[in-house]
Formats: sequence, structure tokens, C-alpha cells
Amino acid sequence: MHEVDDSFGNALKYALKVLGYRDRSMSEMRQKLTGKGFSKDVVDGTLVYLEEKAFIDDRRLAGLLMRDAVERRHFGAQGVRSYLIRRGIAKDMAEAMAESDNDYLGAALQLAEKKMRSMGHLDSVTIKRRLWGLLARRGFTTDEMRQVLQRLNVEL
Repeated sequence: MHEVDDSFGNALKYALKVLGYRDRSMSEMRQKLTGKGFSKDVVDGTLVYLEEKAFIDDRRLAGLLMRDAVERRHFGAQGVRSYLIRRGIAKDMAEAMAESDNDYLGAALQLAEKKMRSMGHLDSVTIKRRLWGLLARRGFTTDEMRQVLQRLNVEL
């Protein structure tokens, strides 16, 4: 690792550059700054400043990530929870966000409909198995998976 000028100004400049690419959680930014070689005191001071000035806001970021996870990535509650935790959101905040009122069933249905378009040539047992596996991997509940298969007329 190369020598880094361990000053608040340089840490802040680097942090703002990193935030220019995409939003980061407090945990992600701590890893970035520490990995760059800044001391613990400089990292802590930089994080406090970034949070005070609202450059880093884990609650806001969690909301954005949750919406992305449900609407674009088609994750269920468990998938959302895991995704938020991987992105550095605190476990309790991730769990609260994942348990909030979301259209997980709608996301599951969209995902399954999209997948079914490529499985028209397969038998019903294979279709059911593949859909069930896909929905399970994305973190949907057993009840949600059953409802989706019923709505799509896939025999259980």
C-alpha cells in the first residue's frame, strides 16, 4: 500500500469522489477510507462530517435500495434484507425496511411471468420446479410462491 497524506481534507476529497459514482452507506464509506490508508481518527471525523452534511444517509439509501430491490431486481422480503445488509445497511434497519409494506407479490408475479416466456417448450413439472427455485432464491415466502404459481395456472 502506498503512503497517503492522512489529512481530513484529503479524506474528504476522496470520499466525495467516491460518492460521485454512487451513494454509499456509512459502512461502505468506512471501508473505502480505511482501505485507502487513512487513519481511524481521520476516517471517523470524515464520516461525522459527511453524515452531518447529509452526504451519507443510511436511512435514505436503504429506501432507495429497497425500491430498486423490489421494483427492478424483483426480490422478496428476505432478498431485500440480504441485499441491504450486503450494501452496509445495519441489520435492524434492513429488517425493518424489508418488513415494511411492499408489493412483493407483484414483484414475484412479474419475475415469474418474464421467466415463463422463455419456458414455453418445457413440461409443467420442470416449469414449476424452475419457477419455485427462482422465486425462493430471490427471497419470496412460500405463500407468495404458491400464489404466483396459482395465478399463472402452474399446477402445484
